Amino acid sequence: MITAMDDRHSDPSEPPLFAAVERLVGVGGWVYDSDSETLSATDEAARISGCASPAAMTLDAVIDCFHPDDQPAVRAAIADAIETGAAFESEWRLDSDEPRWVRVYGEPVDGEGSSRLSGAIEEITDQRRHEGRLNALFETNRRLLDAETPPAVAEVAVTAAADVLGLSLNGVHLYDPTADALEPAAMSDAAREAFGEPPTFAAGEGIAWTVFKTGEARVFDDVRAADAVYNDDTAVRSEIAVPLGDHGVFLAAASTPNAFDERTVSLAKLLGTAVETALDQLEQKRRLRRQNDRLEAFAGIVSHDLRNPLSVATAGIEVARTQGAEADALDRVETAHERMETLIDDLLALAETGQDLNPDALGPVSLSRVAEDAWATIAADQASLVVDDDSHLIADASRLQQLLENLCANSIEHSEGPVTVRIGTLPDGFYVADDGPGINPADREAVFETGYSTADEGTGLGLRIVRTVAEAHGWTATLTESATGGARFEITGVDHATDHS
Repeated sequence: MITAMDDRHSDPSEPPLFAAVERLVGVGGWVYDSDSETLSATDEAARISGCASPAAMTLDAVIDCFHPDDQPAVRAAIADAIETGAAFESEWRLDSDEPRWVRVYGEPVDGEGSSRLSGAIEEITDQRRHEGRLNALFETNRRLLDAETPPAVAEVAVTAAADVLGLSLNGVHLYDPTADALEPAAMSDAAREAFGEPPTFAAGEGIAWTVFKTGEARVFDDVRAADAVYNDDTAVRSEIAVPLGDHGVFLAAASTPNAFDERTVSLAKLLGTAVETALDQLEQKRRLRRQNDRLEAFAGIVSHDLRNPLSVATAGIEVARTQGAEADALDRVETAHERMETLIDDLLALAETGQDLNPDALGPVSLSRVAEDAWATIAADQASLVVDDDSHLIADASRLQQLLENLCANSIEHSEGPVTVRIGTLPDGFYVADDGPGINPADREAVFETGYSTADEGTGLGLRIVRTVAEAHGWTATLTESATGGARFEITGVDHATDHS
């Protein structure tokens, strides 16, 4: 049976105070005696569980207050505590029309073998609902990042705000720099039905613009008391305004004052952060596509508009030789043409390395094998390659070979006599070192700039290509001095294949 726990309080003035404290903290107490099969509970415990306090109630009747799927677990926890003397703490659902969750704690009064358990019960429905919303927002974040356009991102955000956060009246405005205004991008069906077509907020208009420019979220318990209200006759009483970086603003409203609790506001801000991140990603992709388009156009110009006339000129030199033209003059022209060919090749390589890496091309690559392949394309009679050790790096093999070719070629070009190039691994990358003359410390950063070269035949693009390839991988290229006083290039920030096992 279930009875009131007034046997604990001999002073009749204490039970009301005890009950008030329980209501304040939202926790109710209970005691179960398996010998007498009596279950005593406070009024707060009965209220939380939804079990009334009739004159006679068995443990079975109390367990019936829990969700049918959880009842076996409740019964097992009580039986195990009585048998083993171990305390328990579990979260179970109640049998109610609306989903309700409780956390129940219980422990034997006198240790193992005791027939009496005492414990507490508290409702955690709000906490569970909050956790569920957080989990749903994580899934929303994935959909936001999958969206391919800003309006698509806005639609995902509006749907999530309504379905996950319960903000039925909401919308997203995105900034249009041409109009210098916040244009409506998406709006919930409920908001459209309540307010009609959404407005455009020109510069300086309304709460939305203020939040957008300040970058600070605002919550209004009563919009009518706020400054800079867009529409004085608005039916909106409560409003949440969350900035989306430099992209726009998210707005949620309610027709009653004080409509939003702290958890809802917190989740709305979290959603706003996710939307901003997705829009940032789209902007970055757009910039990269534009950059790649420019590089492709540039490569086309270099390849066609420069190389074709050069081929014609080269053919003309051969004709001139057959006709007895002055050899020295023709040699100078041919040397200039060869330099132009080299410059074109380097420009095309730079354009290619400036493009995005294809993620499908990334994979484990043997440093020693790629080094040997690179060396085979540029090896000179007085140069030798030593690979100190090997490692499998996560890289685009063709881009990595291009990087090594340029570093090895740089060592050869700047050495007047025999030179040894050494390649080996670092904890977070690899190095390419030589025993040549080295590079002045004051020039070690400048060597990566376009056009910098100390070699007569250099184009000044080789080391720029090296840094571009490195940056495309997310690596860092730096220059220092080798053990023999030559140049040592270190590429760091590289993932070794073992890091991904």
